[in-house]
Amino acid sequence: MKVAVVSRQLSNLIFNKGILEDLKNDVKKLQNQRQKVLENLTWESDEFKTKSGWSNKVDEVLGQWNEFLAYYEGKGTCTNFLCRYKVGKQSRKFQPVISQLLEKGDSHLSAKPAKDYEGPKSRDDTIQDVMEALKNPLIQAVGVWGLGGIGTTSIAQHIEGKAKEQNLFTAVVVLTVTEKPNVEQVQKVIADELGVHFNEENLVKRRNKLRQRIKKEQNTLIIVVDTWGELNPQEFDLEEFGVPLGNEHEGCKLLLTSANLNFIQNLKVDPKPIVFQLEVLQEEEAQILFEKMVGGVAQDPEAKSIVIEIVRSCKGSISLIYAVAKALENKGLDALIQLKENVSPTNLLSHCLENVELKLFLLLVIIRGRRFINRYNIYIDMWAGLFKNLETAEAARNKRDSLISDLKAYGLLVEREKEWIKIDDYIWHTAYSIAQHYLKASMISREWPPEELLQDFSFCNIHLVTGLMVPDRLQCPNLQYLSIRRDNSSIDVPDSFFEETKLLKVLDFVSFNCPKLPVSFVFLKDLEALSMYRCNLRDITKVGELTNLRMLGLLESNIQQLPAQIGQLQKLLFLDLRKTHLNVIPPNVLSNLTSLEELYLTKSFCNWEIEMSTNENKNASLKELTNLKHLAYIEDLYVPDPHAWPEDLCFENLRSYTIFIGDRWDQANDGDHELKTLKLKLNRTFQSEDGIKKMLKNVEVLHLDTLNGVQNVLNDMECEGFPHLQSLFIQNNAEVKCLATGSGNDPLDAFPNLESLSLNMLSNLEHICHGGALTEKYFFKLKVIKVEKCNNMGCLFSKSMIDGLPHLADLEVSQCKSIKVIVLIEGEKNPCMEFPELCSLTLQGLPALMSFCLSEGSSSTDTSPLFHEKVSCPNLETMVISKVSKLRTIWADWWYDVGNSFCKLKNVNITDCEKLTNVFPVCLSENLDNLKMLERQFEEKWFATVGKAPNDRTERETMKKYLEEYLNM
Repeated sequence: MKVAVVSRQLSNLIFNKGILEDLKNDVKKLQNQRQKVLENLTWESDEFKTKSGWSNKVDEVLGQWNEFLAYYEGKGTCTNFLCRYKVGKQSRKFQPVISQLLEKGDSHLSAKPAKDYEGPKSRDDTIQDVMEALKNPLIQAVGVWGLGGIGTTSIAQHIEGKAKEQNLFTAVVVLTVTEKPNVEQVQKVIADELGVHFNEENLVKRRNKLRQRIKKEQNTLIIVVDTWGELNPQEFDLEEFGVPLGNEHEGCKLLLTSANLNFIQNLKVDPKPIVFQLEVLQEEEAQILFEKMVGGVAQDPEAKSIVIEIVRSCKGSISLIYAVAKALENKGLDALIQLKENVSPTNLLSHCLENVELKLFLLLVIIRGRRFINRYNIYIDMWAGLFKNLETAEAARNKRDSLISDLKAYGLLVEREKEWIKIDDYIWHTAYSIAQHYLKASMISREWPPEELLQDFSFCNIHLVTGLMVPDRLQCPNLQYLSIRRDNSSIDVPDSFFEETKLLKVLDFVSFNCPKLPVSFVFLKDLEALSMYRCNLRDITKVGELTNLRMLGLLESNIQQLPAQIGQLQKLLFLDLRKTHLNVIPPNVLSNLTSLEELYLTKSFCNWEIEMSTNENKNASLKELTNLKHLAYIEDLYVPDPHAWPEDLCFENLRSYTIFIGDRWDQANDGDHELKTLKLKLNRTFQSEDGIKKMLKNVEVLHLDTLNGVQNVLNDMECEGFPHLQSLFIQNNAEVKCLATGSGNDPLDAFPNLESLSLNMLSNLEHICHGGALTEKYFFKLKVIKVEKCNNMGCLFSKSMIDGLPHLADLEVSQCKSIKVIVLIEGEKNPCMEFPELCSLTLQGLPALMSFCLSEGSSSTDTSPLFHEKVSCPNLETMVISKVSKLRTIWADWWYDVGNSFCKLKNVNITDCEKLTNVFPVCLSENLDNLKMLERQFEEKWFATVGKAPNDRTERETMKKYLEEYLNM
């Protein structure tokens, strides 16, 4: 046997676990990539078929991967060498396939979309009409209205593109809104689009700042996209957001797109918008669209009559045309002929969804209602018995996400911020008709259907409104799924209500007052998912008898104590106690939930007993969690007393978590739920056997507050260099002096994956790192650095450290009283320094700052510029300088010899620098072509002087004229 073959086979045996973990990461990337490609996939795209084919191949490979993982999961670590070998060998087979798909996916995501819009002619006509109206100086507001599913959002996107392409406006701002707007969030979107920076202003000052900024533009287009068509015009105040309309700024124009005509016509704007109605597609253009998507088979003479009938049946709905055409894509004439007998909308929609699971999933979503639906609710519904192989909580979630992506690819739903989805009205009505027959489903609100129909229902959504009498028994013996909510607090569910619903698998109970659960709850022995949302609960002992439960959610319900009987739920996979303000979990309840995989505790139970307490325990201890061998995820576990943490608890096998240890942590979790996040505030020192210390080796996001005995983070915490850490936040600490130190020629090698670093209120911090050269891995991936209120630092970096930060993109230093220089240069005076990826620079409240870069041993003078002539920031776009009291000039005013430096600068905000006299030297003017905004407090003395050359005055006037014309100052 050849040496290479032996080597490969040995590597399959030895490194099987590492290979498998790498593949898992690649598969996760591929799943995310697939979702992004499908999000950007539209029927207008020339690459529609190519991307769809890639997506289908990804689905095929992911299916094979899931089968492989289900069979081999856990066998890669067993002592059976043959089994371990097979795991490694099979894993290697997947590697090249997945790598090729990832590479192709990258090319799809990086490809630039086609500029030409080749949509139906009626859409072209509407776009042309809107463009002409926007060019008309007498028209300030334009509205585009059309029923859901016929393309108003797409029209807005194309008008935005044309407005930018034709340079009709100096600024274009797009506000995509889905529900009652949050003023602060909308103002932030506008500010981001225009490059406006807020400090700590209130909403009124923000509004005024935005209005003044927009008025600086000669003309601005504000596009408001009402995605769901459900905005209330009385709750959408553009003036409150900071948009100057009417006589205040006639150059500011407004485009509104919505499926809600009331919103456009009654929005508080003056003058009122001119409205264009977006009609459903004309039959001829609907046919052209359909034929383009289906391909050559639609041109077959035998197909012509069928195509005409199909298009006519779609009634101009782009969503349905898109879905049917996608289902027929790359299929032959036989597939078209199959539709010949019945081309009703319901039959067409059913035909689109040949995949039974996809069809069932769409109908399940339909039953949830017509408004936008949260993914959490859909997760609950996944346990209704319609889907196979949901053995784990993660499998249910992955199945849900995959099916949502598939429905998006068919154009049957839209998504908002990954948490909400919605189906347009036409598709909803069509699909609901299917659900009524196919799933025996019904939505009940104002009156009960006849009893003979109730007997037949399998899926039911009941909205108990005032005047609707609640029967003693719900006569639905075949019911598998029930979502029930009420409008009136006086409406209650009778004790015997569930006696005839013994087959129920999912129960979603919303906004009920239940001091005791209905007695008939005990009949729900087959129940697998129970959600009690925003209910007033007291005694839920009966839940303990529902031993087939796999999902239990008490989100935002008022409950003080979990009963001990909950420990009987040994099949439970998912427990959601968020925002319940729970005070008591009896001992041994959690430890008995031996199948539990996911535990959610945001603003919930935190009264963990200290393990060695001599008192009789009244509450659960964290030690109980060590018994949960299947636990994979914990959200917002809060432990106010660090002494309650067991020495051997380190959660090595958790996929991800968010854990807060120490008193008074803000439990608002703004992190990534896919990461391992730990927040520490300890009033004791680390011990070598400490479980908390062991967790630090694998943590990905780390927040550190008070820590006794930690002066050097890397050395004193002994965490093997934090190999997996991506974000580090240190605050409110009087002991920490540095993050790491080297000794002599020993290189510093740590934080190889750190991308974000935040240091706040560290009163004794002297250095970020000190002594020893940096290796290539040390801080190599660092992109964001924020330093605030660290008053003992004289400088932020040494030059050797800066050389090791090639990816630094965002640097913010504020309220540091002693910092004299950002980069202290060893040896050579004023060497060339490049910050190749720096995009944003903020320097605020630095009274001692003299220069950005300064050579060691040299002294800065009062006239030294912030940037010496060899500093280059070729990608810097935003620069904020405020309250830097010693600063006299930003750039050297005699010469600047770094080509293309600061050439991408767009936004400059300089305030409260009382000694500042010069900002832009004349020699820098050629680099300012991208400058869009200059906020300043001074006028005449800000334009650069150029020394004593004869043409000084001329050059000064040239620079002033340039800025006045370019920025409309």
